Amino acid sequence: MDSDRRRLRRTWMTFFSRYGRLLPIQSRTIPAVLSGKNAIIVSATASGKTEAVIAPLIERYLKEGWGNRGCVSDMGSIGGKKSRNSKKSRDSRIGMTILYISPTKALVNDMHDRLKGQLDELGITVSMKTGDTPRFNPDKSPDVLITTPESFDSMICRYPDSFKNMRAVILDEIHLIDNTYRGDQLRLLLKRLKHISTTDFNIYALSATIAAPEDIGRRYLGDFEVITDSGKREIEYTLVESVEELYNCVRRENIRKLLIFCNKRATVENFSRECMDLWGSNRVVVHHGSLSRSIRGEAECFMKDAPYGVCVATMTLEIGIDIGNIDAIVLAEVPWSVSSLLQRIGRGSRRMSRNRVFAIYGSADEQMLLERMFHIAMAGYVEPVDYSHDPSVVVQQVFSSLYSSPGGLTDHHLQNLFEGFCPEDELREILRHLAKTGWIKKWQETWHATTRLMDLGAKGKIHSNIPSNKMMEVIDIGSRQTIGEVQYPVDEIFILGGRAWLIVRESFERLYVKPAKRGIATAKFKSCVSEGAFSYLLPARLKKSESKTWYTEALSEITRVAEVVE
Repeated sequence: MDSDRRRLRRTWMTFFSRYGRLLPIQSRTIPAVLSGKNAIIVSATASGKTEAVIAPLIERYLKEGWGNRGCVSDMGSIGGKKSRNSKKSRDSRIGMTILYISPTKALVNDMHDRLKGQLDELGITVSMKTGDTPRFNPDKSPDVLITTPESFDSMICRYPDSFKNMRAVILDEIHLIDNTYRGDQLRLLLKRLKHISTTDFNIYALSATIAAPEDIGRRYLGDFEVITDSGKREIEYTLVESVEELYNCVRRENIRKLLIFCNKRATVENFSRECMDLWGSNRVVVHHGSLSRSIRGEAECFMKDAPYGVCVATMTLEIGIDIGNIDAIVLAEVPWSVSSLLQRIGRGSRRMSRNRVFAIYGSADEQMLLERMFHIAMAGYVEPVDYSHDPSVVVQQVFSSLYSSPGGLTDHHLQNLFEGFCPEDELREILRHLAKTGWIKKWQETWHATTRLMDLGAKGKIHSNIPSNKMMEVIDIGSRQTIGEVQYPVDEIFILGGRAWLIVRESFERLYVKPAKRGIATAKFKSCVSEGAFSYLLPARLKKSESKTWYTEALSEITRVAEVVE
């Protein structure tokens, strides 16, 4: 422990003094970060991965004088004497040095709230940037920025100089976006960042569940170490056929707090109503991505503070948002994969050596599938997924790159950007197609954005590859509180946030509602699409076509993996 304190003499008190010791993954990770090595860190939820990377990075920042606050001497404290040779004025801003990328806005908000007090204590400025927090002043850029891949794209286009002194990039919950159009976008953004940065920055990828960390590391990190925590908790699971059976089991075991996972937002809304009938409406809260930040925040606070509670959620709570200690996890639907199952059950019983889990099945096939998934999870195996790049990301990144480069880009520049991502003939075919359809043009051997593309970029419409639907903001006419958003059209009476609402009026893409006695239908939400929004601009040959349902794919994959394990 004394050696740990010596290595982290500037940051130990802030990050670890209340615990008194490092957790296993922290002991393994901190030396690698202090020595400036790239790493992919794989460890269970709530095992201390974030602190394992942030604390030594801030230690290096303070010791080596990375950025806006100058260098702190080896005397140790923030108030210590600064080296004359490295002293910098606070007014001489040289941009951000640590970039923390999270897959969701909710996690960005949670991570900002979690780190701000600690970093303020050390004199380090931290800010966040998402679509909900659009303001950014490059003349007052923070030392640490927490953002999403899409906001990172927007900023690297508009404020490239703010990234020139980058020293470290953290990719949180990397499993959620790898092998998707969002992960592919992030891969290419990191290549663009390397082109902009005047320093060699480190990259750290964090996850609780990865089947092949070496493969992910090669996609994002270059040279890297894989750091894992081999310890695992026992899984005690019970399969039940109904919510009533679940309720009886929970009462017999005197379980106080439940986190119930569903795959879809509509299922969350329906399932929460069943739970309210059994547990009471004052003990059940709802959490999913179509609810407003304030409503989600109320649910999180309720689960942290209440002695008894049930939270019904989508994958928004698979990741590390703090909702306190949970006694048991319930899988209301078959998870998408074994890794998703492990991620979900890892949210429960964090203070105990075992995970208490219930899973509800609706058919013999689902019962068999769940049994096999638990068997695989208990064997410590995570199913591998074949990687394939999404060509729609080529369109999106061509647009983003050309928008940020009014002087144009050469074929050589674009070939370097997409090298290792897609074949050159595919890139050439996409460029020709975009030129033919009037989005880009070639002049004097250089590719340029057309006015059409520049207008789209000026509206901020080129940085996200996430497909969108027309959504209506839902506002309680009595309290004026935003409840969330739903897909239009919607029934006159609908359920959202576990409550029934009656539409009073519609105005400017907003629905003003009041509580109704009983809901007729669950609100509709954005559908999940497996290919990027810019896929419609691809040549016909490169557009994806899918015929299997997720359940067929899951059953086939789990059966195959079960045979491997057995």
